[in-house]
Amino acid sequence: MNHPSRTIPTVTGDVPLSSLGVTLPHEHVIHRISAYSGKPDNTCTDVDLVAKELEIFRRAGGCTICDVTPLATGRDPVALREVSQKSGIYIVSAVGLYDLKVWPQEMRDLSRSELADLLILHIEGNGTGIRAGFIGEIASHNESHSDWRQYRLYDEEIRIFRAVADAQRRTGLTVSTHASLGRHGVMQLRTLMGAGADPTKVIIGHCDAQAHDDMEIDLEYYHVLLAEGAMLEFDMFGWDELLPDSVRYPRIVALVREGFGDRLLISMDLCRLSQLHRYGGRGFDYLFTSVIPGLRNAGLSVDEIHKLTVQNPARILGGN
Repeated sequence: MNHPSRTIPTVTGDVPLSSLGVTLPHEHVIHRISAYSGKPDNTCTDVDLVAKELEIFRRAGGCTICDVTPLATGRDPVALREVSQKSGIYIVSAVGLYDLKVWPQEMRDLSRSELADLLILHIEGNGTGIRAGFIGEIASHNESHSDWRQYRLYDEEIRIFRAVADAQRRTGLTVSTHASLGRHGVMQLRTLMGAGADPTKVIIGHCDAQAHDDMEIDLEYYHVLLAEGAMLEFDMFGWDELLPDSVRYPRIVALVREGFGDRLLISMDLCRLSQLHRYGGRGFDYLFTSVIPGLRNAGLSVDEIHKLTVQNPARILGGN
């Protein structure tokens, strides 16, 4: 699948793609997402705490975590390096742009080209020596409906996604998006493509934040994205307040049976202290204690799950 000489930058240095192992592609390790939510539960800056949480993930069989904490919400690659060294887990840091309300004024005033330059500055390490492995998460606003045909990006968001496309073209990196309530994915992808982005290097996130009683309505949304070449990420396992996992499993199985098993990713988007074992939560190892058994019970084989958790993340992070 991956040539052994191909590598990806982690916070502790370049690692062969073939060594990434079981990977969670959409998580938050060190962050201050409370800047967006206003909730103290959405802040985690304790290196020792999260290193112990990731040790549990490692002992369960995990190897790699992708931290998609955006700029202005506590992205800290230096702290991530310390977490990686203490936990023994590879961490791939991304560079993202979240909801406009958390942006400082100096970022709001940047032009499209200046935004692309800012992303590339951080991708290259911004003086830390720690390069980013991909671009994300890139957010647009939520809406209350669940119909992708109704969703429209704000003018400022169009500028952002065009700048992201510019950064992708200049770096060749994969882009990962936040496409949650309101089904943003189609408009996000079309905006990126219209600005020259390669859709086969785009991950549309939060495909499981909403669902309809009629699964065919959801499959239609997925099919539009897949037809353009994007990867789909079901990254909210355990978020029962949005959907029970029992709704997520059949949608993934249906897509695998349709032949899209190589275009799917799974993760859990942990971004709250209360989701960690220390505070009674499910932890990063929920992938092993619940998600993988749930997928097996829903009908996926060991090989099919290996593709979702090992092969697909390595391939998309490697840019193909």
